Amino acid sequence: MYNANVDAKKRSEFVNRVLSKMTLEQKVGQCFTIHWGGSIVTPYVLEAIEKLHIGGLRVTPFGQNSRRGKHYHQSLSYDYEFPRGYKKIKENLFIPGAALFVSPEQYAGQLNRLQQAACARPNGVPLHISIDQEGDISRDFSFAGINLFPSAMGLTATGDPKVAYDACKAVALQLSAMGVTNIHSPVLDVNINPMNPEINIRAYGDDPHVIAEYAKASILGFMEGGLVPTAKHFPGRGDSDIDAHYAIPCVSGDMKRLEEVELYPYKVLIKAGLPSVMLAHTTVPAVDPSMEISTVSRKIIQTLLRDKLGFEGVITTDSITMGALMEKYGVGKSCALAFKAGCDLILNKTEDEFRDQGFCELKKFVEEGEISEEQLNASVRRILTMKYNLGLFEQMGQVDAENAAAPMRDPAIIRVSRTAAEKCATVLRDEEGWLPMKKEQAVMVIEQQVLDGYSGFDLQCNNKSFNIVMYEQSMNVIGLDTKFKASAEDEAFVMEHVNEADVIVATNYYWRLCPANNTDLIKKLITKGKKVVVVTNCPYELGAVAEAKAVICNYSVTPESLRAAARIIFGGLKPQGKWMLNHYAKPVHSKKESTLKLKGGVTAAGENEIEQVVF
Repeated sequence: MYNANVDAKKRSEFVNRVLSKMTLEQKVGQCFTIHWGGSIVTPYVLEAIEKLHIGGLRVTPFGQNSRRGKHYHQSLSYDYEFPRGYKKIKENLFIPGAALFVSPEQYAGQLNRLQQAACARPNGVPLHISIDQEGDISRDFSFAGINLFPSAMGLTATGDPKVAYDACKAVALQLSAMGVTNIHSPVLDVNINPMNPEINIRAYGDDPHVIAEYAKASILGFMEGGLVPTAKHFPGRGDSDIDAHYAIPCVSGDMKRLEEVELYPYKVLIKAGLPSVMLAHTTVPAVDPSMEISTVSRKIIQTLLRDKLGFEGVITTDSITMGALMEKYGVGKSCALAFKAGCDLILNKTEDEFRDQGFCELKKFVEEGEISEEQLNASVRRILTMKYNLGLFEQMGQVDAENAAAPMRDPAIIRVSRTAAEKCATVLRDEEGWLPMKKEQAVMVIEQQVLDGYSGFDLQCNNKSFNIVMYEQSMNVIGLDTKFKASAEDEAFVMEHVNEADVIVATNYYWRLCPANNTDLIKKLITKGKKVVVVTNCPYELGAVAEAKAVICNYSVTPESLRAAARIIFGGLKPQGKWMLNHYAKPVHSKKESTLKLKGGVTAAGENEIEQVVF
């Protein structure tokens, strides 16, 4: 487990001894978390460890990235002047896409291999291994029967913080057995804006006090399960209708409002021992009237987070190549300016020369006195302390790879996964009494395809998971799927076969990478007089179609959550979820056609269907 209550004197002596032996290059490298997609140990990742001296990896086992990959922002500049004679490290040139299936044992073995390479460096410092595993579709490991969990909002809908604690401990136990050490959760954003395209159900809700309660339970679960939790996105990105991957959100309001809403959960968690915080790419005029982006704003990082809130742990950036920041500074300078403003770790989720740019620019800032070596030492000391508290130096990052899957097979963890899914599933409305259905009814299931990798692609977890659990309930089911937003061809096919069913059960998931979902198709079916039951992961109108008379919200696209919805549909499970939003009324059926519109993000560029994994 993560334990900050170790012998402080012994820890300090150890950390200072390691730090005193590190070169400037080794210290600079320790301040970077770079991306490793898939599970193949390539020259690029080994050279990042050996030549850039990186401190850690952000792993995405489901996706293979490369220089040919798609960045969120398309105008990233490769025009950078490297030092004379500098030789860039190797790059991957694979076609990006879903990665190879990897078992927990195999993945643990590969992480062990990378840790061995790290510990063979002169400083002998193990890597921190970070991951996103928030819940719902926001998960980076979906293989081999790993037990998955609802979104943060789904955990709140259980009405029981103990479920959040149990779920997060279960997540941590499963991931730490494979060699993962850090998790970029929990999300502390207060989702006041129901049209928020980026946060949405990733938040615990829209009340800062409720969020603090459930997030506190979550960080305790993560730490007891062996992971370092990283609360995000400071100082808050819940009250926004813009996705920071594409533009710059603004946290408006005066300081009093900021204290009462956005900052409240951070105050609670810092007192509870929160070890790490991730910054938002946003502007906060109440703190920094210059409208500097928080990632590079000393007033937000040092004055607010360090000095005023008293946070002493590790501060990391969000993905440094997100569009909000790149437009202004580019990659290399953004890395250096973020560190200068007070960040300890730079999250550089690229697999090309942008890794070199960040390393060279930060080193240059130190060499030229833009950043003092005292500040660099302070950050590296915090990073080494975090690793010491995890026990990484004792085991040199190694785990028992042969038993990496054991927590996934643990009946207690399996039970927690099922309990969380069942306790949050909610019938938002059933105005005509269509639920539960009878098994003799002919049911057409229209399921959106979630891209391979994001959905998983084995029998346990895949983009046919809802059809599969519906077959468990009845074989009088007509299985059908569409793109995440049905294409014209999909719609025509649905309309051709729709009269074969007595009732239609259609998913209408919300996913920030594909904000346009099947709302339009569902409206057309309703207009034709069809009985349509909507199954969604989102309680807002983005998922709960206003015109639909029957809506089930299960807060998740995981197998257990989909199974809970299927059981509710056929009467095998009573809905147990609690309405947890205080600033958004439980949605009701509307006879007036919705005029719902989303701003920003991929929809603004006329895109929706992503064709490959995006980092």
